[in-house]
Amino acid sequence: MLHLYFIRHGQSTNNAIIDENDHDDYLITREKDPDLTEKGEAQAQLAAKFLARPYRDNGFDPQNRNGFNLTHLYCSLMIRAVKTGLAISRETKLPLVAWPEIHETGGVFEVEMVDDEPVFIGKPGPGKSFFVDRFPDLVIPEDLSEEGWWNREKEPREHYPIRARGIIDRLVEEHGGKNHRVGLVMHGGIFARILYELFSAQRDRNWWFLMNNCGISRVDISDNGHVTLAYMNKVDHLPDNLIT
Repeated sequence: MLHLYFIRHGQSTNNAIIDENDHDDYLITREKDPDLTEKGEAQAQLAAKFLARPYRDNGFDPQNRNGFNLTHLYCSLMIRAVKTGLAISRETKLPLVAWPEIHETGGVFEVEMVDDEPVFIGKPGPGKSFFVDRFPDLVIPEDLSEEGWWNREKEPREHYPIRARGIIDRLVEEHGGKNHRVGLVMHGGIFARILYELFSAQRDRNWWFLMNNCGISRVDISDNGHVTLAYMNKVDHLPDNLIT
């Protein structure tokens, strides 16, 4: 059985901005690759300690009452995910491996308003030296360039499900049938698209899969391909004042 733990990053500065502004104001004040807020840092530390609790193998445990016993840990190359992932890595003693493809929907971009309409401008994102110098404990791809890990236009919406399916296929190919417990520190938007693909949801319907900052969702994939959503958006590890 493959256990997948989707862990949303801690609160970012953009998350804090959108809570205080309407949509148009948010678009022009957001950062292209935001950092964690002070709350986000605290959320990451609590999630890390929760995920690193001592593990007891007591059989059937669909709520992880007996711990998580993660075997692998991935994060996107967006700063908020890297910092959240490193907190988890330090507590679990697992190497944090960067997986660029699990970035948030849209990629790295800025927004300019032209005639009251948003224009999306793709930006490169940090390159290899940035991550080596600032996050030496992060395992980065060997082919990561200095020109920036994104370095293209904003990701179009029609590509979201294609990328989500590619993420699922790689997880099953590399970890399926090995009893691995994989943590993925990622983002709410791409997580929702992954669920759409896993459960063949109709993407044109007016619904969403909510993930709070540092919420944890678990999906199990059996060796014969049966998919189970064990739980969604667990925030037991966070006090009320840190649920964002």
